[in-house]
This record gives sequence, structure tokens and C-alpha cells, in this order.
Amino acid sequence: MSKVDIREVRDLTESKKRVMDKVVQHIEQHHEKKSSKRWQYGVLTMILSICLGVFILNQYKEHQQLATLIPQVLDERIIEIQLQKDSYMNGKKRLYRASFDNFLYLESNFAYAKSKKIVPSQEQVNQELELIMDVFGNDTMPTLDERLQKLQMTEEEFIAEYAKAIAYKSATVNLLMEVSRADYKDTSDQIRVWLVEQEAMDFLDQYYHKDIASLREKYKIPDKQSTMTPVRSGRVLAIKEHEFLVISGVDISDVGQLSVEELVQKHKNGTWFPLVDVPPTLTVGDKVEVQYSKAIGNDGSKPFIDYKDILGIKIVEEYR
Repeated sequence: MSKVDIREVRDLTESKKRVMDKVVQHIEQHHEKKSSKRWQYGVLTMILSICLGVFILNQYKEHQQLATLIPQVLDERIIEIQLQKDSYMNGKKRLYRASFDNFLYLESNFAYAKSKKIVPSQEQVNQELELIMDVFGNDTMPTLDERLQKLQMTEEEFIAEYAKAIAYKSATVNLLMEVSRADYKDTSDQIRVWLVEQEAMDFLDQYYHKDIASLREKYKIPDKQSTMTPVRSGRVLAIKEHEFLVISGVDISDVGQLSVEELVQKHKNGTWFPLVDVPPTLTVGDKVEVQYSKAIGNDGSKPFIDYKDILGIKIVEEYR
């Protein structure tokens, strides 16, 4: 016969009830804490979403603002601005050939940069816009007021219609020249810029040949006059990846005996040419005649050194 007291059983039942109440209370408290954390996480998520949305919206607005600024290639508005100045100078509604060439220079570099997906920031465009308006403001032939009067525009309208397009293209070309440093690391700035300009002109001629011809006809741009091309005679004293140096008056016996710097100082001259379309056998010491059409800059830090483009080269004496 069991000796368990029935009162003890009742007491155990009450104890079980107390335990169950505590378990339920603990679960409820734990649920409240988790709910509180979920609420906090929800608020943080909402704040982050709003910040991200604002950032994306600002980026989109800046992109849209720049997109509305992007001018077309061969924009005739730039020709009109130059024609206004040329007409002021010659008294006729006639565009100088040099002005048209400068127009093509800007357009070719812009088109080439655009093909490389180069896009300036709004800040860079604004900086160029300030510089451009300073130029127009200081120009006396014609003055900005005379331009505005002839165009029947306010300065704000002139900026929106003409200056912003020029500023955007100038900022883009500046970036192109900066990017080109990576492709021409061991090249002087003068030769590097010349090489990029040639690449750009080739690009423009390839994709916009008909448009250029149409503009030449519309503005009655005469063909380039044939002029005598200057020639630099001398010996090749240095060859780099993208350029070569010619010094006039060097005796064959000096080659290899004196340094390039000493030869430049001795003969008071030196010309760097782009290494383009030259004979594959060209070597240091060869005597050459190089035809060129224009100077492409100089370097004040290196006395007697200048930089010229190249039209053709002939080896008149090979170095042995």
C-alpha cells in the first residue's frame, strides 16, 4: 500500500502551475524584447533606405543635368561664335580658314574623348565656364556687349546657348589629355599632345568625313594653300618609344663620344620629332632630313630644345 500523502500530490500540482506561469511569463518577456529589437532594426533599415534613395536621386539629377549639357559633335554654334569675330575683323560674313581648323581641332578631340567614354564632372565644366567667360569678357574684338547686342541676347542666354557647350567640350578635352599620360608615360608633353591630336583628327575624319565636307562647302572654306615646308637637317642623337631627337651640325666623330646634353649645348640646337612613319632602319647616328609643317611647342627648362611635327623623313647617311 502506497505511503504517499494525497496532500503532497496536491502540493505538487500547485508547484507545477507556478512553474508553468513562470515559463509563460519568460516567453512573453522574451517576445517583447525581440519585438523591440525588430522595431529598432526596422527604423534603421528605413533610415538607410532613405539615405540611399537621396544619394541615388542626387546622382541621377547630376547625371541628368550633365546629359542636358552634352553638345553634339561638329556643333555649328561654335562656328557661329568664331564667324562673329572673323566678320568683325574682315568686315565680311566670312570665316577664316584658320578659325575653321581650330574648330576642327576642338571637335576632333571632343569626339575622340567621347568615344572613350570620358565624361567631365559638373565642377570641371563650371571651372571651364568661368575661364571661357573671362576670355569673352576681356575680348575687345568684338566685346562681349557687342556680341550680345548682335545676337540680341542677355549674358545669361549667351551662357546657356553658347558658353556652356564650349565649356563642356573644353573640360572633356582636358580630361582626354590627362588620360593620355598613361599611354605615353616616357614621352614629352609636347609630343604626347601632338600624337593624341593626330589620333583624334584621324577619328574625326573616319566617322565624320561627309559632315566636315558639308561644313567646308557651307562656310566656303578654301582648300589649304600649298606652302613650302621647312626642313631640319642633322643627326639622330636619341630615339625613344614615341619620339626622336635631331641635332644639326654634329660631326660623326662626336657621336658616342659626347653626351646628348653636351651636344645640345655645343651646337645650341635640338629638335624632338614624333616617331611616326619613319624608316624602320632609323638608328642613332643617322644623318637625316626631316620635313615638318609647324612647331608644336618648346620647353623653357631645356635651352635650345624645341618640338616640331613631322611630314616626312629621309636618311641621307646611315651611321656605321
